Amino acid sequence: MKIAVTAASGQLGGAIVNALVTLISKENVVALARTPEKAKHLGVEVRRGDYENRAELQASLQSVDTLLIVSGMDAPDKRIDQHRNVISAAKEAGVKKIVYTSVQGAEQGTAFSPVIQSNRQTEQDVRESGLEWVIGRNGIYIEPDIEYVESYKKLGVLVNFAGNGKCGYTTRDELAYAYAKMLTEDKHNGQTYNLNGESLSQYQLGDFINTAFDAQLE
Repeated sequence: MKIAVTAASGQLGGAIVNALVTLISKENVVALARTPEKAKHLGVEVRRGDYENRAELQASLQSVDTLLIVSGMDAPDKRIDQHRNVISAAKEAGVKKIVYTSVQGAEQGTAFSPVIQSNRQTEQDVRESGLEWVIGRNGIYIEPDIEYVESYKKLGVLVNFAGNGKCGYTTRDELAYAYAKMLTEDKHNGQTYNLNGESLSQYQLGDFINTAFDAQLE
């Protein structure tokens, strides 16, 4: 079984490629990237994959059985057609199964809602593709907070607008492992998963950062 991962030059796509290689032979993993040179370091076959170029995608998806679509980064309304290009190219190339990285969030009432609505439309398109499918809805990455630890230390406080709200953080590597399992195990077909950890308040997150990084955040 040959599995392809789109946006493999990105952080999540690259992590999924690496997770797949731990489960199946690297000869059966294909990295798709708009700029292939940026994915060469992954050590697997790299093919060109631009969401805007359906014909190119169709050619690159030849011999692929299962496809992981990483949600695009363009404007929400533009993403829908880009994802449809990938889905159509996959069907034309004979792909049998699609796994899609969606996101969690409210569909109305927030600044992020247009992105959520876009992802929900692609979820529907994937379900209606006629192919086998699995959908994961990602929680919030913990990595950005870790990357800001030194800044937090200088401030002496963890600053954001979360208030008393809670967030179920994940790491990209945790998500990558989950997607690798969805890609390689048929028991997940037809399922939609919310992928997040235990919900933490920002006060709890601050306590964990204090312990892990010897910080003194309030």
